[in-house]
Amino acid sequence: MAVPFHVNIIEQCHISPPPDSIPPPTSLPLTFFDIPWLLYPSNQTLFFFPKPPPKSTTTTTVISLLKQSLSLTLHHFHPLAGNLSAPPPPAEPHLVYNKGDSVSLTIAESNANITHLSGNHPRSITMLYSLLPKLPFLYSKSSSRDTHVLPLLAVQITVFRDLGFSVGVTAQHAAADERTLDHFIKSWASLTKSLVKKDSLFDFKPQPFFDRNIILDPNSHKKTFLKQWWHRRLMNSPKDYSHQEINIVQATFILSSSDMNMIKHHILAKCKTINEDPPLHLSPYVSACSFIWICLLKSEETHDSSKGSTTTRSPLYLGFNAGGITRLGYEIPSTYFGNCIAFGRCRALGSQLLGEDGVVFAAKSIGKEIKRLDKDVLEGAERWICEWDELNIRVLGSPKVDSYGLDFGWGKADKVEKLSSDHHGRVNHVISLTGSRDVEGGMEIGVVLSRAKMKAFTGLFNGGLLELAIT
Repeated sequence: MAVPFHVNIIEQCHISPPPDSIPPPTSLPLTFFDIPWLLYPSNQTLFFFPKPPPKSTTTTTVISLLKQSLSLTLHHFHPLAGNLSAPPPPAEPHLVYNKGDSVSLTIAESNANITHLSGNHPRSITMLYSLLPKLPFLYSKSSSRDTHVLPLLAVQITVFRDLGFSVGVTAQHAAADERTLDHFIKSWASLTKSLVKKDSLFDFKPQPFFDRNIILDPNSHKKTFLKQWWHRRLMNSPKDYSHQEINIVQATFILSSSDMNMIKHHILAKCKTINEDPPLHLSPYVSACSFIWICLLKSEETHDSSKGSTTTRSPLYLGFNAGGITRLGYEIPSTYFGNCIAFGRCRALGSQLLGEDGVVFAAKSIGKEIKRLDKDVLEGAERWICEWDELNIRVLGSPKVDSYGLDFGWGKADKVEKLSSDHHGRVNHVISLTGSRDVEGGMEIGVVLSRAKMKAFTGLFNGGLLELAIT
Protein backbone atom coordinates (compact mmCIF):
# COMPACT_ATOMS: atom_id res chain seq x y z
CA MET A 1 0.00 0.00 0.00
CA ALA A 2 1.33 3.43 -0.97
CA VAL A 3 2.31 5.74 1.89
CA PRO A 4 0.01 8.80 2.01
CA PHE A 5 1.57 12.04 0.85
CA HIS A 6 2.67 14.30 3.66
CA VAL A 7 4.79 17.36 4.39
CA ASN A 8 6.29 17.47 7.88
CA ILE A 9 7.36 20.79 9.38
CA ILE A 10 10.84 20.37 10.82
CA GLU A 11 11.54 23.94 11.86
CA GLN A 12 9.88 27.35 11.81
CA CYS A 13 12.09 30.34 12.35
CA HIS A 14 12.45 34.01 11.47
CA ILE A 15 15.30 35.49 9.45
CA SER A 16 16.33 39.13 9.94
CA PRO A 17 19.07 41.22 8.37
CA PRO A 18 22.46 40.54 10.01
CA PRO A 19 22.63 42.01 13.53
CA ASP A 20 25.88 43.87 12.76
CA SER A 21 24.31 45.70 9.80
CA ILE A 22 20.70 46.39 10.73
CA PRO A 23 19.15 48.91 8.33
CA PRO A 24 17.42 51.98 9.77
CA PRO A 25 13.62 52.00 10.17
CA THR A 26 12.02 52.56 6.81
CA SER A 27 8.55 53.61 5.68
CA LEU A 28 7.63 53.42 2.00
CA PRO A 29 4.35 54.88 0.72
CA LEU A 30 2.40 52.87 -1.83
CA THR A 31 2.20 54.33 -5.31
CA PHE A 32 -0.83 54.05 -7.58
CA PHE A 33 0.86 51.03 -9.18
CA ASP A 34 0.87 49.21 -5.82
CA ILE A 35 -2.60 49.92 -4.45
CA PRO A 36 -4.74 47.80 -6.84
CA TRP A 37 -2.77 44.70 -5.79
CA LEU A 38 -4.12 45.04 -2.25
CA LEU A 39 -7.23 43.41 -3.67
CA TYR A 40 -5.47 40.39 -5.16
CA PRO A 41 -3.73 37.25 -3.84
CA SER A 42 -0.02 37.15 -3.11
CA ASN A 43 2.65 36.22 -5.62
CA GLN A 44 3.49 32.53 -5.17
CA THR A 45 6.41 30.88 -6.91
CA LEU A 46 7.75 27.37 -6.44
CA PHE A 47 11.22 26.31 -7.54
CA PHE A 48 12.37 22.68 -7.71
CA PHE A 49 16.10 22.01 -7.50
CA PRO A 50 18.23 18.89 -7.88
CA LYS A 51 19.92 17.39 -4.85
CA PRO A 52 23.28 19.05 -4.14
CA PRO A 53 26.24 16.78 -5.02
CA PRO A 54 27.59 14.90 -1.96
CA LYS A 55 30.95 16.60 -2.35
CA SER A 56 29.32 20.02 -2.03
CA THR A 57 27.70 19.77 1.36
CA THR A 58 25.15 17.96 3.52
CA THR A 59 21.46 18.82 3.68
CA THR A 60 21.98 20.41 7.09
CA THR A 61 24.71 22.65 5.70
CA VAL A 62 22.59 23.52 2.67
CA ILE A 63 19.83 24.83 4.93
CA SER A 64 22.37 26.69 7.06
CA LEU A 65 23.82 28.39 3.97
CA LEU A 66 20.35 29.31 2.71
CA LYS A 67 19.53 30.91 6.07
CA GLN A 68 22.79 32.83 6.15
CA SER A 69 22.46 34.11 2.59
CA LEU A 70 18.79 35.03 3.10
CA SER A 71 19.81 37.19 6.06
CA LEU A 72 22.54 38.87 4.01
CA THR A 73 20.13 39.49 1.13
CA LEU A 74 17.56 41.05 3.46
CA HIS A 75 20.15 43.64 4.42
CA HIS A 76 19.80 45.00 0.88
CA PHE A 77 16.06 44.26 0.52
CA HIS A 78 15.16 45.13 4.13
CA PRO A 79 11.60 46.37 3.37
CA LEU A 80 10.69 42.75 2.55
CA ALA A 81 11.43 41.84 6.17
CA GLY A 82 8.84 44.41 7.22
CA ASN A 83 5.07 44.59 6.93
CA LEU A 84 2.24 46.19 5.05
CA SER A 85 0.39 48.42 7.48
CA ALA A 86 -3.20 49.20 6.50
CA PRO A 87 -4.76 51.58 9.04
CA PRO A 88 -8.39 52.70 8.85
CA PRO A 89 -9.07 55.50 6.34
CA PRO A 90 -8.23 58.25 5.73
CA ALA A 91 -4.73 57.07 6.71
CA GLU A 92 -2.95 55.45 3.76
CA PRO A 93 -1.51 51.92 3.66
CA HIS A 94 2.28 51.80 3.57
CA LEU A 95 5.25 49.47 3.88
CA VAL A 96 7.15 49.73 7.14
CA TYR A 97 10.36 48.12 8.34
CA ASN A 98 11.51 48.37 11.97
CA LYS A 99 14.45 46.89 13.85
CA GLY A 100 13.67 43.28 14.72
CA ASP A 101 11.39 42.66 11.73
CA SER A 102 11.96 39.38 9.93
CA VAL A 103 10.89 36.94 7.26
CA SER A 104 9.17 33.70 8.25
CA LEU A 105 11.16 30.67 7.09
CA THR A 106 9.70 27.15 7.21
CA ILE A 107 11.90 24.07 6.86
CA ALA A 108 9.94 20.96 5.88
CA GLU A 109 10.44 17.41 4.69
CA SER A 110 8.21 15.49 2.29
CA ASN A 111 7.90 11.84 1.32
CA ALA A 112 6.65 12.79 -2.16
CA ASN A 113 8.46 11.94 -5.36
CA ILE A 114 10.03 15.20 -6.52
CA THR A 115 10.19 13.93 -10.09
CA HIS A 116 6.42 13.58 -10.07
CA LEU A 117 5.78 16.98 -8.49
CA SER A 118 8.15 18.81 -10.84
CA GLY A 119 6.83 17.22 -14.02
CA ASN A 120 4.66 18.74 -16.73
CA HIS A 121 1.80 16.26 -16.33
CA PRO A 122 -1.27 17.10 -14.17
CA ARG A 123 -0.38 17.27 -10.48
CA SER A 124 -2.60 17.85 -7.48
CA ILE A 125 -2.83 21.54 -6.65
CA THR A 126 -3.17 20.53 -2.99
CA MET A 127 0.28 18.95 -3.05
CA LEU A 128 1.85 21.98 -4.72
CA TYR A 129 0.23 24.42 -2.27
CA SER A 130 1.62 22.39 0.64
CA LEU A 131 5.11 23.41 -0.50
CA LEU A 132 4.29 27.13 -0.27
CA PRO A 133 4.27 29.24 2.91
CA LYS A 134 1.32 31.42 3.94
CA LEU A 135 1.25 35.10 4.85
CA PRO A 136 -0.89 35.43 7.99
CA PHE A 137 -2.69 38.64 8.95
CA LEU A 138 -1.84 40.36 12.18
CA TYR A 139 -3.85 43.05 13.92
CA SER A 140 -2.95 46.05 16.02
CA LYS A 141 -5.33 48.45 17.67
CA SER A 142 -5.63 51.92 16.18
CA SER A 143 -8.09 54.03 18.16
CA SER A 144 -11.32 52.04 18.21
CA ARG A 145 -10.71 50.17 14.97
CA ASP A 146 -8.15 47.63 13.82
CA THR A 147 -5.11 48.29 11.68
CA HIS A 148 -4.36 45.36 9.43
CA VAL A 149 -0.72 44.28 9.38
CA LEU A 150 0.48 41.84 6.73
CA PRO A 151 3.99 40.38 6.47
CA LEU A 152 5.44 40.93 3.02
CA LEU A 153 7.43 37.76 2.48
CA ALA A 154 7.54 34.13 3.61
CA VAL A 155 9.79 31.29 2.44
CA GLN A 156 9.49 27.51 2.71
CA ILE A 157 12.32 25.07 1.96
CA THR A 158 11.13 21.48 1.52
CA VAL A 159 13.61 18.62 1.38
CA PHE A 160 12.52 15.49 -0.48
CA ARG A 161 13.72 12.14 0.72
CA ASP A 162 14.36 10.83 -2.76
CA LEU A 163 16.19 13.66 -4.55
CA GLY A 164 16.28 17.42 -4.40
CA PHE A 165 14.47 20.20 -2.61
CA SER A 166 12.00 22.99 -3.35
CA VAL A 167 11.98 26.66 -2.44
CA GLY A 168 8.53 28.18 -2.13
CA VAL A 169 8.21 31.97 -2.00
CA THR A 170 5.04 33.87 -1.12
CA ALA A 171 5.19 37.66 -1.43
CA GLN A 172 2.60 40.38 -0.96
CA HIS A 173 1.91 41.68 -4.48
CA ALA A 174 1.37 45.24 -3.26
CA ALA A 175 5.05 45.27 -2.21
CA ALA A 176 6.70 43.72 -5.24
CA ASP A 177 5.86 42.81 -8.82
CA GLU A 178 7.44 39.85 -10.59
CA ARG A 179 10.42 41.92 -11.74
CA THR A 180 11.24 43.03 -8.18
CA LEU A 181 10.69 39.55 -6.76
CA ASP A 182 12.95 38.08 -9.45
CA HIS A 183 15.66 40.60 -8.51
CA PHE A 184 15.40 39.58 -4.84
CA ILE A 185 15.43 35.81 -5.43
CA LYS A 186 18.34 35.96 -7.89
CA SER A 187 20.31 38.11 -5.42
CA TRP A 188 19.63 35.51 -2.70
CA ALA A 189 20.74 32.72 -5.04
CA SER A 190 23.93 34.57 -6.03
CA LEU A 191 24.86 35.15 -2.40
CA THR A 192 24.28 31.47 -1.59
CA LYS A 193 26.42 30.40 -4.55
CA SER A 194 29.17 32.70 -3.32
CA LEU A 195 29.04 31.09 0.14
CA VAL A 196 29.11 27.59 -1.37
CA LYS A 197 32.24 28.51 -3.35
CA LYS A 198 33.67 30.20 -0.24
CA ASP A 199 34.33 33.42 -2.12
CA SER A 200 35.95 35.90 0.21
CA LEU A 201 34.51 38.90 -1.60
CA PHE A 202 31.02 39.37 -3.00
CA ASP A 203 30.04 42.57 -4.76
CA PHE A 204 26.27 42.91 -4.34
CA LYS A 205 24.98 44.42 -7.56
CA PRO A 206 22.67 45.86 -8.62
CA GLN A 207 21.21 47.48 -5.52
CA PRO A 208 17.42 47.92 -5.31
CA PHE A 209 16.13 51.46 -5.86
CA PHE A 210 13.66 52.53 -3.17
CA ASP A 211 12.78 56.17 -3.99
CA ARG A 212 9.03 56.24 -4.62
CA ASN A 213 9.13 59.88 -5.77
CA ILE A 214 10.31 58.69 -9.16
CA ILE A 215 6.75 57.47 -9.96
CA LEU A 216 4.76 60.43 -11.29
CA ASP A 217 0.99 60.65 -10.80
CA PRO A 218 -0.29 63.71 -12.69
CA ASN A 219 -3.82 62.27 -12.97
CA SER A 220 -4.20 61.47 -9.25
CA HIS A 221 -4.70 57.74 -9.84
CA LYS A 222 -3.52 57.05 -6.30
CA LYS A 223 -6.41 59.04 -4.85
CA THR A 224 -8.87 57.20 -7.12
CA PHE A 225 -7.53 53.75 -6.20
CA LEU A 226 -7.46 54.53 -2.48
CA LYS A 227 -11.13 55.46 -2.57
CA GLN A 228 -11.98 52.23 -4.40
CA TRP A 229 -9.91 50.15 -2.00
CA TRP A 230 -11.36 51.78 1.10
CA HIS A 231 -14.83 51.13 -0.30
CA ARG A 232 -14.14 47.44 -0.79
CA ARG A 233 -11.81 46.90 2.15
CA LEU A 234 -11.05 43.36 1.04
CA MET A 235 -8.05 43.00 3.30
CA ASN A 236 -9.29 39.76 4.84
CA SER A 237 -7.19 36.86 5.98
CA PRO A 238 -6.24 34.61 3.03
CA LYS A 239 -8.37 31.50 2.88
CA ASP A 240 -6.90 28.03 2.90
CA TYR A 241 -8.53 26.18 0.02
CA SER A 242 -6.29 23.14 0.06
CA HIS A 243 -8.90 20.84 1.57
CA GLN A 244 -11.31 21.69 -1.26
CA GLU A 245 -8.88 21.05 -4.11
CA ILE A 246 -8.92 17.26 -4.40
CA ASN A 247 -9.92 17.28 -8.07
CA ILE A 248 -8.00 20.39 -9.15
CA VAL A 249 -4.68 19.89 -10.93
CA GLN A 250 -1.95 22.01 -12.49
CA ALA A 251 -0.21 20.98 -15.69
CA THR A 252 2.47 22.55 -17.86
CA PHE A 253 2.25 22.84 -21.64
CA ILE A 254 5.14 23.89 -23.87
CA LEU A 255 5.01 25.94 -27.04
CA SER A 256 8.22 26.07 -29.06
CA SER A 257 9.12 29.09 -31.15
CA SER A 258 8.15 27.10 -34.25
CA ASP A 259 4.76 26.30 -32.67
CA MET A 260 4.10 29.99 -32.03
CA ASN A 261 5.27 30.89 -35.53
CA MET A 262 2.90 28.22 -36.91
CA ILE A 263 -0.01 29.74 -34.96
CA LYS A 264 0.95 33.20 -36.24
CA HIS A 265 0.92 32.11 -39.90
CA HIS A 266 -2.38 30.30 -39.36
CA ILE A 267 -3.92 33.51 -38.00
CA LEU A 268 -2.63 35.57 -40.92
CA ALA A 269 -3.88 33.02 -43.46
CA LYS A 270 -7.29 32.91 -41.78
CA CYS A 271 -7.53 36.71 -41.89
CA LYS A 272 -7.10 36.64 -45.65
CA THR A 273 -9.65 33.85 -46.05
CA ILE A 274 -12.39 35.61 -44.06
CA ASN A 275 -11.47 39.14 -45.20
CA GLU A 276 -10.44 40.34 -41.75
CA ASP A 277 -7.65 42.84 -41.18
CA PRO A 278 -4.67 41.15 -39.52
CA PRO A 279 -4.03 41.81 -35.81
CA LEU A 280 -2.33 45.14 -35.09
CA HIS A 281 0.33 43.27 -33.14
CA LEU A 282 1.11 39.57 -33.57
CA SER A 283 4.08 38.60 -31.40
CA PRO A 284 4.85 35.11 -30.05
CA TYR A 285 3.13 36.24 -26.82
CA VAL A 286 -0.05 37.17 -28.70
CA SER A 287 0.00 33.93 -30.69
CA ALA A 288 0.45 31.82 -27.55
CA CYS A 289 -2.21 33.63 -25.50
CA SER A 290 -4.71 33.49 -28.37
CA PHE A 291 -4.27 29.75 -28.82
CA ILE A 292 -4.52 29.08 -25.06
CA TRP A 293 -7.58 31.34 -24.73
CA ILE A 294 -9.48 29.34 -27.35
CA CYS A 295 -8.41 25.96 -25.92
CA LEU A 296 -9.60 27.00 -22.46
CA LEU A 297 -12.96 28.24 -23.70
CA LYS A 298 -13.58 25.10 -25.72
CA SER A 299 -12.61 22.82 -22.83
CA GLU A 300 -15.05 24.77 -20.66
CA GLU A 301 -17.78 24.46 -23.29
CA THR A 302 -17.25 20.71 -23.50
CA HIS A 303 -18.05 20.20 -19.80
CA ASP A 304 -20.54 23.02 -19.27
CA SER A 305 -22.74 22.71 -22.34
CA SER A 306 -25.67 24.20 -20.42
CA LYS A 307 -23.77 27.52 -20.26
CA GLY A 308 -23.00 27.54 -23.94
CA SER A 309 -25.86 29.70 -25.16
CA THR A 310 -25.19 32.31 -22.48
CA THR A 311 -21.44 32.33 -23.14
CA THR A 312 -21.76 32.84 -26.87
CA ARG A 313 -24.05 35.85 -26.41
CA SER A 314 -21.81 37.54 -23.84
CA PRO A 315 -18.49 39.36 -24.11
CA LEU A 316 -15.54 37.46 -22.63
CA TYR A 317 -12.47 39.08 -21.09
CA LEU A 318 -8.81 38.12 -20.82
CA GLY A 319 -6.51 40.19 -18.60
CA PHE A 320 -2.73 40.40 -18.43
CA ASN A 321 0.00 42.47 -16.79
CA ALA A 322 1.86 44.92 -19.00
CA GLY A 323 5.32 46.21 -18.14
CA GLY A 324 5.24 49.91 -17.24
CA ILE A 325 8.93 50.66 -16.85
CA THR A 326 9.50 50.97 -20.60
CA ARG A 327 6.13 52.56 -21.38
CA LEU A 328 5.87 55.55 -19.01
CA GLY A 329 7.80 58.01 -21.15
CA TYR A 330 10.37 58.74 -18.45
CA GLU A 331 13.23 56.69 -17.05
CA ILE A 332 12.64 54.22 -14.23
CA PRO A 333 15.62 52.16 -12.96
CA SER A 334 15.24 48.47 -13.75
CA THR A 335 15.99 47.79 -10.06
CA TYR A 336 13.10 49.95 -8.83
CA PHE A 337 11.61 48.24 -5.76
CA GLY A 338 7.84 47.96 -6.06
CA ASN A 339 5.18 47.55 -8.70
CA CYS A 340 5.55 49.16 -12.08
CA ILE A 341 3.07 47.20 -14.15
CA ALA A 342 -0.09 48.26 -15.90
CA PHE A 343 -3.15 46.21 -16.75
CA GLY A 344 -4.45 45.06 -20.11
CA ARG A 345 -7.97 43.78 -20.66
CA CYS A 346 -9.01 42.14 -23.95
CA ARG A 347 -12.64 41.80 -24.98
CA ALA A 348 -14.32 39.62 -27.60
CA LEU A 349 -17.76 38.08 -28.03
CA GLY A 350 -18.13 34.46 -27.03
CA SER A 351 -19.76 33.72 -30.39
CA GLN A 352 -16.59 34.95 -32.14
CA LEU A 353 -14.14 33.15 -29.87
CA LEU A 354 -16.02 29.85 -29.95
CA GLY A 355 -16.56 29.99 -33.69
CA GLU A 356 -14.43 28.38 -36.37
CA ASP A 357 -12.12 31.40 -36.54
CA GLY A 358 -11.92 32.09 -32.80
CA VAL A 359 -8.14 32.32 -32.67
CA VAL A 360 -8.27 35.22 -35.16
CA PHE A 361 -10.62 37.28 -32.99
CA ALA A 362 -8.59 36.40 -29.89
CA ALA A 363 -5.37 37.60 -31.54
CA LYS A 364 -7.00 40.79 -32.83
CA SER A 365 -8.31 41.62 -29.37
CA ILE A 366 -4.99 40.97 -27.60
CA GLY A 367 -2.94 42.71 -30.30
CA LYS A 368 -5.18 45.77 -30.21
CA GLU A 369 -4.86 46.04 -26.44
CA ILE A 370 -1.06 45.78 -26.54
CA LYS A 371 -0.87 48.55 -29.15
CA ARG A 372 -3.14 50.71 -26.99
CA LEU A 373 -0.85 50.18 -24.02
CA ASP A 374 2.20 51.00 -26.13
CA LYS A 375 0.58 54.31 -27.09
CA ASP A 376 -0.56 55.30 -23.58
CA VAL A 377 -0.05 52.73 -20.85
CA LEU A 378 -2.13 54.72 -18.32
CA GLU A 379 -5.12 55.42 -20.55
CA GLY A 380 -8.21 54.29 -18.65
CA ALA A 381 -6.13 53.37 -15.59
CA GLU A 382 -8.87 54.62 -13.28
CA ARG A 383 -10.93 51.58 -14.37
CA TRP A 384 -8.27 48.94 -13.62
CA ILE A 385 -9.85 47.64 -10.43
CA CYS A 386 -13.42 47.40 -11.70
CA GLU A 387 -12.28 45.85 -14.99
CA TRP A 388 -10.48 43.09 -13.09
CA ASP A 389 -13.87 41.99 -11.78
CA GLU A 390 -14.98 41.12 -15.32
CA LEU A 391 -12.13 38.79 -16.20
CA ASN A 392 -12.79 35.24 -17.35
CA ILE A 393 -9.09 34.49 -17.79
CA ARG A 394 -6.06 36.08 -16.15
CA VAL A 395 -2.51 35.64 -17.44
CA LEU A 396 0.28 35.62 -14.84
CA GLY A 397 3.99 35.98 -15.39
CA SER A 398 6.04 36.76 -18.43
CA PRO A 399 8.34 34.67 -20.62
CA LYS A 400 10.74 37.65 -20.53
CA VAL A 401 11.60 36.89 -16.89
CA ASP A 402 14.41 34.32 -16.85
CA SER A 403 13.17 32.23 -13.92
CA TYR A 404 15.37 29.30 -14.94
CA GLY A 405 18.49 31.42 -14.59
CA LEU A 406 18.32 30.85 -10.83
CA ASP A 407 21.28 28.92 -9.35
CA PHE A 408 21.95 28.57 -5.62
CA GLY A 409 25.24 26.81 -6.31
CA TRP A 410 24.00 23.29 -7.06
CA GLY A 411 22.63 23.80 -10.56
CA LYS A 412 19.71 25.61 -12.12
CA ALA A 413 16.10 24.94 -11.23
CA ASP A 414 14.56 21.79 -12.67
CA LYS A 415 11.10 23.36 -12.70
CA VAL A 416 9.43 26.68 -11.88
CA GLU A 417 5.74 26.87 -11.01
CA LYS A 418 3.71 30.04 -10.53
CA LEU A 419 0.51 29.57 -8.56
CA SER A 420 -2.45 31.73 -7.66
CA SER A 421 -5.66 31.49 -5.68
CA ASP A 422 -7.53 33.61 -8.23
CA HIS A 423 -9.44 30.63 -9.60
CA HIS A 424 -11.31 30.46 -6.28
CA GLY A 425 -12.85 33.87 -6.80
CA ARG A 426 -13.75 36.23 -9.59
CA VAL A 427 -11.47 34.79 -12.28
CA ASN A 428 -12.59 31.55 -13.92
CA HIS A 429 -9.16 30.58 -15.20
CA VAL A 430 -5.61 31.55 -14.35
CA ILE A 431 -2.71 30.66 -16.62
CA SER A 432 0.97 31.38 -16.01
CA LEU A 433 3.73 31.99 -18.53
CA THR A 434 7.47 31.50 -18.16
CA GLY A 435 10.32 31.05 -20.57
CA SER A 436 11.09 27.40 -21.30
CA ARG A 437 13.93 25.64 -19.52
CA ASP A 438 14.72 23.14 -22.26
CA VAL A 439 13.30 24.63 -25.47
CA GLU A 440 15.21 27.66 -26.69
CA GLY A 441 12.80 30.49 -27.43
CA GLY A 442 9.95 28.38 -26.10
CA MET A 443 7.27 29.16 -23.55
CA GLU A 444 5.90 27.15 -20.63
CA ILE A 445 2.20 27.58 -19.87
CA GLY A 446 0.86 26.58 -16.48
CA VAL A 447 -2.84 25.69 -16.48
CA VAL A 448 -5.09 24.94 -13.48
CA LEU A 449 -8.30 22.98 -14.12
CA SER A 450 -10.37 20.13 -12.78
CA ARG A 451 -9.09 16.72 -13.87
CA ALA A 452 -11.95 16.28 -16.33
CA LYS A 453 -11.45 19.70 -17.92
CA MET A 454 -7.69 19.21 -18.01
CA LYS A 455 -8.19 16.06 -20.08
CA ALA A 456 -10.34 18.02 -22.53
CA PHE A 457 -7.86 20.91 -22.62
CA THR A 458 -4.93 18.57 -23.27
CA GLY A 459 -6.76 17.04 -26.21
CA LEU A 460 -7.59 20.46 -27.66
CA PHE A 461 -4.05 21.78 -27.15
CA ASN A 462 -2.23 18.80 -28.66
CA GLY A 463 -4.86 18.22 -31.33
CA GLY A 464 -4.84 21.88 -32.32
CA LEU A 465 -1.09 21.94 -32.82
CA LEU A 466 -1.18 18.68 -34.78
CA GLU A 467 -3.94 20.02 -37.03
CA LEU A 468 -1.95 23.18 -37.74
CA ALA A 469 1.17 21.14 -38.49
CA ILE A 470 -0.53 19.05 -41.20
CA THR A 471 -2.46 21.87 -42.90
